[in-house]
Amino acid sequence: MEKLLISLLLIVFITPVYAEDRALLVGIDEYWYVGVSKGNKQDVKDMQQLAQSVWGYQSHQIRTLIDAQATRKNILDSFDNWLIKESRPGDKVLFYFSGHGYYVVDDNGDESDGYDETLCPVNTRGKKMMIRDDEINARLQRLKERKVTVIIDACHSDSMVPHFTTPTIKIPVFEIAAPHKDLKRTLAKDRIEQDGFIVALPNVIAYSAVAFNQVALIDTTVSPNRSVFTHRFVKGIQEKRADSNYDGKVTHVELLEYIRQESQKYCDNKPSQCKAGKLTPQLEAPPEILTTNANTTAHTITTNSIEQAISVLTHKNEAQLQVKALPQHHRFRVGETIKLKITSNRGGYVLLFDINGKGTLTRLFPNQYDQLEEKGYLKAGKTLILPDSPRDFNCMADKPLGKGILIALLIEDQLPYFSQNLPKAFEEIPAKQALTVLQELRMTLNQTLQKENAANYPVRWSAAFFEYEVVSATRKVK
Repeated sequence: MEKLLISLLLIVFITPVYAEDRALLVGIDEYWYVGVSKGNKQDVKDMQQLAQSVWGYQSHQIRTLIDAQATRKNILDSFDNWLIKESRPGDKVLFYFSGHGYYVVDDNGDESDGYDETLCPVNTRGKKMMIRDDEINARLQRLKERKVTVIIDACHSDSMVPHFTTPTIKIPVFEIAAPHKDLKRTLAKDRIEQDGFIVALPNVIAYSAVAFNQVALIDTTVSPNRSVFTHRFVKGIQEKRADSNYDGKVTHVELLEYIRQESQKYCDNKPSQCKAGKLTPQLEAPPEILTTNANTTAHTITTNSIEQAISVLTHKNEAQLQVKALPQHHRFRVGETIKLKITSNRGGYVLLFDINGKGTLTRLFPNQYDQLEEKGYLKAGKTLILPDSPRDFNCMADKPLGKGILIALLIEDQLPYFSQNLPKAFEEIPAKQALTVLQELRMTLNQTLQKENAANYPVRWSAAFFEYEVVSATRKVK
């Protein structure tokens, strides 16, 4: 009997303990000391349903903190003990917050604008009770090798919000004097805003309802009320409304753009609620994750170069941009001379890339032979023919054989923002690096511009594709 007991004890001690996926969902409507909000508890219900039905979380893997439960101590303790200590490398980890957001003076010099963004727990009364972005980011550092998703549905500024804020705007109205009521955040003119609530980490996908100087809103058109952002986030994934290219999956690129478009539609229909300005949801993620399926955490990346390129740069073509090859067919023999034709209903800067049969990426335009009045700029309704004259570069079908793709982008805003990290004209980028170049370009296009009287202005751009195939010189072309 004694030997049996010892054996059982050994089994207990040597049997490995397997951690499980963990989710922490926080929603606060009834704040104790600051203005109430509404719809945030419903957001948690919606997010919990999404986490279980789409992302595969089990009910026992999800912890929720609602209203009085969501104190500063409970949120941080749950983050430490539930998300960090109870998970292991390879697990999925989800942190979701829906409630008030604010900002305080940065006290460690890590913010370019001088302020830390904050989340407001239910017991927020002053800045000491808020949860700074630094505190969240420090904890994310401890979640290495997990697949982490962070979703923040909260405001991060009151610089443009009147003090008669209603429960439909997710920013606190202090019953006592605001702890930093004299703070004024300033916008640098003509720049791209890079700061976000979450610091970029290779294993973290982070969504935020709005940019750093915007306010998050409650959707009053649905019953029960829900947050504008979360409602569209859930619908975009769960009902695949964000699947813009109808391939059956919703990538993070598609999801971000769907939420942005739908958020803008909401403000167009509710101008009185959007007096503070536009809603520009944000995404912080490694470039290689942008084209992965938001309906799963597998992060499976396709190996087909053409599919990857289309997935990375798929975008609403508001300029009706077109790129074609002349002669007008899709199969070309080696040595055949080709001209490229680009048209657009809107004016903008043109970028033209080629990915050949081996996945090699080459920038074809703009180049040193550019004959346009303003370098790279195509006027609305005009046609760009490449090469434009015999003095220009040669455009000829060449090996490797196989399928390739031309990618045309039209950027209606200042090109210098987007050209700094582009490959040089006619420089060949190996297939292993090509996708990264395109993904970094897409991340730049996903940013928002800061201009005088136009804060958080989404970059205006369109994309068009032309798939082709190069065959041997002896093969007939149909």
